[in-house]
Amino acid sequence: METARNLLERGKPLEALERLKNLLPTAQDEWRVHELIGAAFHDLCDAEGAAQAYFNAARTDKFLRSQRAHFSNYLFALHYLPQLDAPTLIHELAVYNSLYREQIELPKSLRITHCALRIAFLSPNFCDSSAARFFEALLTDYDREKFFVTAWSLSAEEDTFTEKIRRNVDGYFEIEETNFEEAAEQIRDVGTEILIDFGGHTEGGATLQIAAYRPARVQLCGIGYFDSTGLDAIDYFIGDEFLTAHDETFTEKIFTLENAFAFRPNTKMIREKNSRRALPHRNFTFGSLNNFMKLSDDYLAAVKKILDAVPDAKIIFRDTTPLESRQKILIERLKTFGIERAEVRRGADDFFTDYGAIDLILDTFPYPGGMMTALALYMGVPVLNLCGELASRRTGADILRIAGLDELIVTDADAYIKIAVELAENRTQLAALTEKIFIDKLTDTKIFVEDFYGRLEAI
Repeated sequence: METARNLLERGKPLEALERLKNLLPTAQDEWRVHELIGAAFHDLCDAEGAAQAYFNAARTDKFLRSQRAHFSNYLFALHYLPQLDAPTLIHELAVYNSLYREQIELPKSLRITHCALRIAFLSPNFCDSSAARFFEALLTDYDREKFFVTAWSLSAEEDTFTEKIRRNVDGYFEIEETNFEEAAEQIRDVGTEILIDFGGHTEGGATLQIAAYRPARVQLCGIGYFDSTGLDAIDYFIGDEFLTAHDETFTEKIFTLENAFAFRPNTKMIREKNSRRALPHRNFTFGSLNNFMKLSDDYLAAVKKILDAVPDAKIIFRDTTPLESRQKILIERLKTFGIERAEVRRGADDFFTDYGAIDLILDTFPYPGGMMTALALYMGVPVLNLCGELASRRTGADILRIAGLDELIVTDADAYIKIAVELAENRTQLAALTEKIFIDKLTDTKIFVEDFYGRLEAI
């Protein structure tokens, strides 16, 4: 397996995958092989293969803790698949919850009346990230007379964002080397009354394994994760009336905010926006700056029809990782779809320059962008979205709704293609939409924080 790991580290997922498949028949720890197969499929942008591999890892693992982690990875990967529907998700969430059927919750601490309501935020880390752009204000702008806020990180990794959070909250705790039960005890013992889990099923669902001990009387999940956790120990999911309007999959009650998202750009984003210049380009340019795993066959088929209808247009694809293997895979996929006028770029820190060359972002479906949608709007580039019914398929549309761009939300591929073509052929109409972006509403973290904490008091 070490050879396979080395191949993955060297950016050779195909070679690693072949070696891992050969190891499977004789492997003592079969789950370890499946786990690496999942990583190889990730590097090959094969969402279905990754989901199956993580499921196989969960099925063959003998240890409950890591079995839960594999199943979290599986649940996360399912959201890339177009065939995912509500009945399937409900069933798989129930299977995940069954892995906690013998879970013993912590004894409740003595109830002490504090002057301030004690809130704990739990996250895989507090480094700058897509999720951080939506939760930063909750940890920096709260009323310190009414709330006592602690942050709990499962990672020792730090950056300037971590330092900012550490300076602002009432208590910061790094619990990387602490087992889940001890971490839960620590959260309980500081008098936590409400726990907010930003992680959900990201990073192997480690934060959920802490929440399962119920260190707080009320527990919520959301913002950093986009769907139901399925876990009985989570009482609420953070949403709004649009985000969760048609979704029957939630095992949690909905913690209904006026708007589930408020975007706060970081310093680099602000600097890039202030220095942004639209690059001169004669031909209309579409863009897709999302994780290449989100590029479903249905999405690429729609892109093909759009480009065929706008003969002079092109599209820029930019991944969120720098992996050359994923770039090569997409180039080959585009050939099978007959998509020729496309630039395929690897993930890089200088992706901000793409916005100056793009007229319209074609959001991916069925799994849309979140932070990348908000960032595009912040940079002044409209985004076209195909909205689904599951909450995970409504994130991008919800962000557009908050920004006042309901005209760019559609519910089927034909309408998606039609509007993309119309906007490419009518730049005046596109410019009017660009002018209409209510970025102040999308970035109004003051109202968001007041709404969020006000509702925490209510529950």
